[in-house]
Amino acid sequence: MDSTGESQTASVRQSEPGLGEEVMDFAAQNRDEAALPGNCNAAFTHTAADFSAPTETDRTEEGWQISQSLRAKKKQAKERKFQQGGDFSAGSRPTTDNQPKRRGRPTRRRPPALPKDDLKVVFRPHQGLPLKNVTTQAISDAIVEACQGKVRWDQFILRIRPGSNIALASTPDTTVAMAMRGVTSLNINGRPHPVNIYVTAGEGTKKGVIHGIEPHTPSETIKASIRFRTQSVTLVDARMLGDSQSAVLTFFGDILPRYVYYRGGEKECIPFRNTVQFCRACGAVGHRTDVCPQPDSPVCHTCGMRNPEVNHNCTPTCAICTGNHITGDRSCLKRLKPIRKQAAKSPKKPHKPAPRWFQSEEEESEWEYGRGGTRKSRSRTRTPSKNRAVETGQPGQRHPKSTSTPRAISQDNPNAQALPRSKPPGACPAHSNPQADAVSYAQAVSPTTKHKPVTPTITEHQNTSG
Repeated sequence: MDSTGESQTASVRQSEPGLGEEVMDFAAQNRDEAALPGNCNAAFTHTAADFSAPTETDRTEEGWQISQSLRAKKKQAKERKFQQGGDFSAGSRPTTDNQPKRRGRPTRRRPPALPKDDLKVVFRPHQGLPLKNVTTQAISDAIVEACQGKVRWDQFILRIRPGSNIALASTPDTTVAMAMRGVTSLNINGRPHPVNIYVTAGEGTKKGVIHGIEPHTPSETIKASIRFRTQSVTLVDARMLGDSQSAVLTFFGDILPRYVYYRGGEKECIPFRNTVQFCRACGAVGHRTDVCPQPDSPVCHTCGMRNPEVNHNCTPTCAICTGNHITGDRSCLKRLKPIRKQAAKSPKKPHKPAPRWFQSEEEESEWEYGRGGTRKSRSRTRTPSKNRAVETGQPGQRHPKSTSTPRAISQDNPNAQALPRSKPPGACPAHSNPQADAVSYAQAVSPTTKHKPVTPTITEHQNTSG
């Protein structure tokens, strides 16, 4: 079984579901339902000792060992990437500049992400304690008190998830996490509340599901029978999903194997999707039955009616999709949560403060052009200047511009005078004869243009001036 692409299996098992793995055991609640389609039974048997259920202490210890193993693997992978010259900054993620911006209705902002490399300790209270009605500082004080002075409130970050009715403590210190694992109850408002505590696998793992496994197969048997050919991936945990014939495999790495080999047989590894939680005690969607804050609330499990009458007529109604079936049925199209994809963030451009004023329009245009804009064009709302228009006998008609230089003009037309690049003589109000000067200026600029015969007065003026 040893090969280059095969992975080395871990020797520990995570008994409790990880953070965000909110799975309802619908097979245990509806044992009379049919099995999953496409499942097949394995052709081997186990002894009675193989099906012995582990104790709560064994589950907590195995979950702790898995979290420590994953943390060590993450540290080793980070060191290898650092030696190769990798970038671990927040802005080193692959981004796309052309990605459209999302526009949706304004909702409540999500809290910031917890430290990625911290240990996540989950406190799951028993029935009867709604955490949404308890403040975070009250739970934090209860944790410090239950740890008997081994933990301070400045050594962890506490967050409450009211939808799942759990509390999450994030800490980078291993000794703090070990002290929290020994807590069995929290004293809140002068009353002890029993809790279940486990450490999650954390980030950097991928989960897949395979079908056709014998129910109640031990974790060690599954891990010893799994092989795969995907490189740089390690199998960390394997467990059965309730009483069904499906097993959940947890891999450490960035890639989920598409196919695995269970006892030599090829099986497709499907990405794991969390199940929408449904409480059969109060009929609410979002939490499990074992952490229901109102376990004494009467509700009909078929139609969802609250305070139902005895022998009332009800029609099966799903609380998740409002379909004509019981809640959590395998035919429900919304029973599984969609896989959440992380959107790439576009890089932020450096902000350049705008100056308060400009010395000229050219300076403002250059500043706008440097920011990626366009240069300001000439204003078209102004009336044309009289100096740029040359009267040719027709009102409103302009003379075409010439690209000839004064020297070229003198060579083409020896009789014409080379005028400097300045305003035409007609622009001067003190000139003696503006009309004659305008005609001579037009002849000098464009000698090839045909003009009307000049009047005797203009000719005399040209002769006298010549």
